[in-house]
Amino acid sequence: MYPKFKDKIKCLVWLLLLFVVPVYSFGASLQLNRIGSLDLDGNMYSEWWYTGSKPTFYGTAEESSTVTVKVDGTEATTSADGSGNWTYYLDEDTGDYAIEIVQGAESISFTLHLGQSLPDGSVESTESTSSVPATGFDQYIALMLGVGVILLATYFYISGDSNRKAVFETRILKED
Repeated sequence: MYPKFKDKIKCLVWLLLLFVVPVYSFGASLQLNRIGSLDLDGNMYSEWWYTGSKPTFYGTAEESSTVTVKVDGTEATTSADGSGNWTYYLDEDTGDYAIEIVQGAESISFTLHLGQSLPDGSVESTESTSSVPATGFDQYIALMLGVGVILLATYFYISGDSNRKAVFETRILKED
């Protein structure tokens, strides 16, 4: 490679790491995956209907963290295992319950209608805004991948033609 560009390449690598490392460090980790046999499939709504009673909540959180489940203001805790999986048994019969699941600064809130079918004429509820959308993590990765592709294309564009390379080198040398 070019010794005179060594410092600039190091700077570029550090900048890329600066943008990529937070993706894996600060991504949202609290999720509710199932209510009893109802697979939520990554969706989060402000209301859920479950025809059975006494369901078990299944979810994921930060590894070995404490997850707090509030049912109509009554608080209980459960722990995530080494893989981040957690469960909570809700010992309630039919009725409407305000549920809030909290882990650190993240929370999921919804109303659970136990022992009830979806009301007639209802197709789906509005999406809840109390949790981070599932797409937020993927969008950040796509952005970083796009920046990487642009940088790589620029490198190939400059290094592919000796005339362009010479012009680029003279411009860089003038800056120094």
